[in-house]
Parts: sequence; C-alpha cells; structure tokens
Amino acid sequence: MEEKKLHHFKCLLCGYVVETEDEELPSDYICPLCGASASDFQKID
Repeated sequence: MEEKKLHHFKCLLCGYVVETEDEELPSDYICPLCGASASDFQKID
C-alpha cells in the first residue's frame, strides 16, 4: 500500500491548520474558523 504525503497549511490570522494531500490549497478555500481566504494560509511542511 502506497503512503500518501500530507501537506499542512496554517492560517496566518487565527492559527487554524488544515491537512490535505494537495500541494496547494484551492483558491476558493475559506478558513472554517475565521473566514480567511486561501491567500492567508502558509504551507508549514
């Protein structure tokens, strides 16, 4: 079984971390805690 690489993105406004298999967040992603857009997230790994 192939292990999938997970990527983590942190909201720069509230600190929420999202985990995804994608290299980038979708451009229409919205933070579920504070409503920030994908451009307010930083890749942390």
